[in-house]
Amino acid sequence: MNSYLVYRASFYVMMTVAATALSVDASDDPVSWLLPPLVGAAGLVAFLTVDRNPNWALPTGLASLLGLGSLALLYVEYSMDDSQAVRCLGHWLVSLQLIKYFLPKSSEDDWVLFLVGLMQVLIGAVINVGDQVGVWLFVWAVLAVWVLGQFFLQREARRFLATAPARARVPLEPLPDDPYRNLFDGAYFSATVRVLALTLGLGFFFFLVLPRQQGVTRARFGTTATKHLTGFDEEVALGQLGEILENDSPVMTVEFSDEDRAPVPPPPEPLWRGVTLNSYEKGRWRRQNYRSMRTFPTYRAGRRKVIRQAVKLEANDSPTLFGLRPFVEVSTGRRLAPSLNAVDGTVFRAESRGAYDYEVISDADPAAIQNGEETPSEDRLRNVLLACPEDVEEALKKVAEPIVAAIPAADVRGRAGAIEAYFHDSRIFAYTLEMGSVDGAIDPVVDFVLNRKEGHCEYFASAMALMLRSVGIPSRLVNGFKGGDWNDFTQSMTVRQKHAHSWVEAYLGRTEQGQPIWVTFDPTPGNERDRSVAQVGGLASNFRSFTDLFRYVWVFYILGYDSNRQTKLIYSPVKLLAQQINAGYAILWKWASETFVGLFQFRNLQSLISVKGFVVSFLLLTLLAVVVKGAIWLIKRIAAWWRGPSDDGPGATAGILFYRRLAHLLADYDLRRAPAETQGEFAHRAFRFLNGRGDGGQQVAALPEKVVEAFYQVRFGDRDLSPETLADLEKSLDQLEARLAEPAAP
Repeated sequence: MNSYLVYRASFYVMMTVAATALSVDASDDPVSWLLPPLVGAAGLVAFLTVDRNPNWALPTGLASLLGLGSLALLYVEYSMDDSQAVRCLGHWLVSLQLIKYFLPKSSEDDWVLFLVGLMQVLIGAVINVGDQVGVWLFVWAVLAVWVLGQFFLQREARRFLATAPARARVPLEPLPDDPYRNLFDGAYFSATVRVLALTLGLGFFFFLVLPRQQGVTRARFGTTATKHLTGFDEEVALGQLGEILENDSPVMTVEFSDEDRAPVPPPPEPLWRGVTLNSYEKGRWRRQNYRSMRTFPTYRAGRRKVIRQAVKLEANDSPTLFGLRPFVEVSTGRRLAPSLNAVDGTVFRAESRGAYDYEVISDADPAAIQNGEETPSEDRLRNVLLACPEDVEEALKKVAEPIVAAIPAADVRGRAGAIEAYFHDSRIFAYTLEMGSVDGAIDPVVDFVLNRKEGHCEYFASAMALMLRSVGIPSRLVNGFKGGDWNDFTQSMTVRQKHAHSWVEAYLGRTEQGQPIWVTFDPTPGNERDRSVAQVGGLASNFRSFTDLFRYVWVFYILGYDSNRQTKLIYSPVKLLAQQINAGYAILWKWASETFVGLFQFRNLQSLISVKGFVVSFLLLTLLAVVVKGAIWLIKRIAAWWRGPSDDGPGATAGILFYRRLAHLLADYDLRRAPAETQGEFAHRAFRFLNGRGDGGQQVAALPEKVVEAFYQVRFGDRDLSPETLADLEKSLDQLEARLAEPAAP
């Protein structure tokens, strides 16, 4: 296996991985997804052409022209979307990399390419926040250690074999004779693995222990490419939420804790409240444009039982934040805090794009009142929360009135619960993700209730909300998420797009303090929905616990690694361990001191003649012997240091002296051992040098290797050379000196 070809192929694989790390999270950018296969294909072509025969390289003028053209492409891409400046810079580096591929490469050129790849990886780490980028960063780090080791070997081999001055650019091209023919064996791979483990281990150690700031968040440099979160816009078409119900992509990862931040399990089937939709017309729900934004007051511990949720929201283009209602406080480590829309109870963030880390403190009682929300006015109740198209109201009222006829009008909760139970009846309605209609001439909600009688959560929630309005109960539709994938390894929940859900909030009046009473109703059949959600994801869902474990570590302990997690992970356990060790030493010291005092307590001299006296005498004499021996050793060491290094004995130093004579002989002919070169490699180079001197040189070419072998026996084998071997070596060196004194053959 040719070592240069292995190095070059590894180099191109490393660069392809760097391009992948740059592009891995850009699902909405088709240009970025084309870069990894393009870089890989270009590396394969360069490997088969330019790297084997430099005559296939691009002309210098054409390469310069292409470089200028890459600047024009950078300007065009930046002009199209100036919010993606960092990503544009990464794409420009890839274009320069492709040009460099098809030029002859020296060691300096490979260094430039390596730095270009490093920049791509760093940019990818900045603009991408998904867990996949962590995998590619690790792969790149492994390949980088391997490639740098190979690069050093190839560069040094060409430096020592080159006839050019030391400062000249050394081309990295295939050599006629591979200097590392038997390099790739078990010992080499074992050493590489050890170096790799040590390098990554030290890097991870310093990452863990370096001080972190408080409340660090995944703030981005510029705006990242984000995913559109269907169903959470200002206007949502009926059935549109079904687009993401078959998508397994994660939306957020959540950790639960109590008031004291002790981990707790999540409540059963948590409803992650999102956006509120109020106005319905012709199969479309709209949000109310009026907003009354309020910031959350700071939570004061001890007033109520709460559930804390540490949320890591994936990059999306919606300003809506999700959490368990009722909200007590929603906070973040960023400068602009989240706010509550007091009109409809939706929580918003100031930044509408990118990943977002925040904490939600919710009342443990889901039936508690939402503080800060305004009571709807009579005008809003009449024109918004009771509004319903006439044809829809007429059709749904005929269905709803028989359901609530036996329930008094004053029992608003009971009437709403009866309508909810009507939709739960599996003899009438069924859950499905399939879209369709029976009568396209009527409203889709009416068609669902009267004809089709099957659909997903958005149809059930829309039908109930409008049916409540038809019997005089104000209501609103809420889009959010229900449940999530709980991971026992990480004690966290991953909420995915397939968990998207719609439900209804009915207005039941005011409290004595004038606060609005909103009650949640979920008309969707739960069991059928759960079975549908479980089917999304296919075979990959069987390994979800392990993939979520990696994603949790990446999101919470790498991207979100702040001082709180550092204290929890390192400082608190170390402090506890130190306290336990200190307590153990205190107990041990107390026992030792009491034992020592007890041993030396004798009533009189006669009591020394006993087992106890024997033990004490033995310990004292042993201690005295150790002290005397240690003192003698120390005196000898000081005396040896004072005298200085002793001369080597004749048997042990002969091989070393002969090697020194060999080095002096060869140095007279500008053949010196380099610092990075072993004595064996130096002897092999001397062998090639003597072979090239013409007549007579071949006869003594093997003598340097013979001397170095004797040197190894003495220096590393701790062996003395016999008188016969010493005489043979002296004769060989005399012969070598005589041959070197002769002029080289022309």
